[in-house]
This record gives sequence, C-alpha cells and structure tokens, in this order.
Amino acid sequence: MPDDTPHESETPGGYDREVVERVWSLAQSIPGNDPAVWRKDEFGAWIHRHDYRHRHSQFGWEIADYGYRRQAGGLASLRPMQWQNHVDFMVAARNPAVVTADGLRNARQLV
Repeated sequence: MPDDTPHESETPGGYDREVVERVWSLAQSIPGNDPAVWRKDEFGAWIHRHDYRHRHSQFGWEIADYGYRRQAGGLASLRPMQWQNHVDFMVAARNPAVVTADGLRNARQLV
C-alpha cells in the first residue's frame, strides 16, 4: 500500500523544504525588513515566509511554475507569488489587476 504521508523533507505542497527555501530567496528583499521573514513577489505584494500555502493570510504565498505550460521545469521556472496573484496566474485570467503592497498591507489594484 503506498505511503501518502509527507516525508520530513517535504512541505504539505509536495516541494522539498530546500526547494521552498531556494524559491523564497528569489523574492525581492526590502530594506528595513528581515529577508528571512518578509519579502515581496514580482508584483510587489508582501509575502511572509511562514505563510507558505496559507490562503487565509493576505501575506500567504505559493510557488508558481512558469515552465508548466511548456513542460519545461526545474528550479529556474519557479517563482514565489502571493497566493491571490498565484490563483490569477493559474487560471490564466488576463485580469487587469494584481495584488500589490499598499503600505504595510496588500490590496488589489488595476494595472
């Protein structure tokens, strides 16, 4: 019978902890903020390290795979993305809005 329990090195999303840490390091560091805790995604939305895969948090984030459509892969195609931006990315909605920082919180803004 297959073992469906996550291994110690895996996160609930299936990525190894090492991969999650490496992807986190790709997010933008913001001067005056601890880069081990706070960063911004490519759209400028705040993400919190410990909110990985937590959609109940405005600072939650997920790993976007830019290579999944081309069936390319590897770490080079992975990006940290605030969870609402990730959902928009996954449904391929060419939505004219993104979640980005508005001071110390995140807000949906037209682009």
